[in-house]
Amino acid sequence: MPDKYDEAIEASEQALELDPNFVNALWWKGISCAVKRDFPASIACLGDAIAMNDGALLKAQLGYVYGCAGYRTEALAIIEEITMLSRQRYVSPIDFAIIYAGLRDADMTFQWLETAYRTRATRVHELPSMYFDGLRGDSRYPELLHRIGLPTCRLRS
Repeated sequence: MPDKYDEAIEASEQALELDPNFVNALWWKGISCAVKRDFPASIACLGDAIAMNDGALLKAQLGYVYGCAGYRTEALAIIEEITMLSRQRYVSPIDFAIIYAGLRDADMTFQWLETAYRTRATRVHELPSMYFDGLRGDSRYPELLHRIGLPTCRLRS
């Protein structure tokens, strides 16, 4: 029986049949493939999305996948890239946190999440997303959720 990520991949493929340049479909397919641990497909999708829109958000997603796949050098290169980009325009601290979460660096992830909280970054609500699944056992995670005002558990199906 297909899970929600299989369904997301299928829906993304259907959307891409209608519009091969639909960046959001590439993004969701790429992230869904990453959750399924199909890192080559994920990297390809996110690379295609970045070719159409090279914003920090998509680069952070790719950095996350690189980290999860064990491509540390590539993930760190994206951190450097979005650091340089942040000198020209706003880059959310969440983007940095997502990449460090993929690298499984809890301390740096929480440092960036704290920055997001302190600066009231609009995307701080992403803390319950799958990017931060590896942090759920850390005592800092429920404490930060509480301060943000988010429920301390996430439903999964």
